[in-house]
Amino acid sequence: MKIANASRKKIEGVLKKMFRQNYSWQKRGDFCFVHLDKVSDEEKERRVCEFKADRFFDPRCPHCKPFLTDGAFMVFDGPEVFGLRIMADGLFETVFPVPRQAAASN
Repeated sequence: MKIANASRKKIEGVLKKMFRQNYSWQKRGDFCFVHLDKVSDEEKERRVCEFKADRFFDPRCPHCKPFLTDGAFMVFDGPEVFGLRIMADGLFETVFPVPRQAAASN
């Protein structure tokens, strides 16, 4: 699903199937930011404004490229965040961040 072209109704339908009613969300450009935790509107805005796609997804990684070109659902749950991409066949894939220190040592 290309997030930028998805309607509000389509996004809401996908989110209801995945998370039931315990979430809030906002769409900005190619990304849909989903908040599973109960945080203030200011914290939600901070998360969206500080999100840098090319820092979360490695542009050199072939697995990450579709997340950068098609966009993704960025799911926040407390300190945890992951990227979720839904493909045309209904399957999905996720990306979890690797701490920079761990990535550098591999």
